[in-house]
Amino acid sequence: MEKNSFTLFETLLSITLLILIVSGFLNSSYYDQTNHQNFMLLNSIENKFDIKDYSGLQKSSKNLKITINDTEVEFLTVKKYVFENEDIKILKYEK
Repeated sequence: MEKNSFTLFETLLSITLLILIVSGFLNSSYYDQTNHQNFMLLNSIENKFDIKDYSGLQKSSKNLKITINDTEVEFLTVKKYVFENEDIKILKYEK
């Protein structure tokens, strides 16, 4: 006797396995909403750096002393931009 179609049991088993696999992907940490929000925040900050719009970042100045070949000393003033929250800390120094 040749079997040409799925039985009801095989169909229910296939649907159950498919639901388990899909729900596993949806509930995995890869699709975590917090990670998505952090990614969007980092993308926004990167765009601000590209267009040199530093609104929302803390700004300060730093004086650096650079020694070249143990003889030549150079002083350099740089601007320091900082973004910090509970998950992310970004520093950018710019001349």
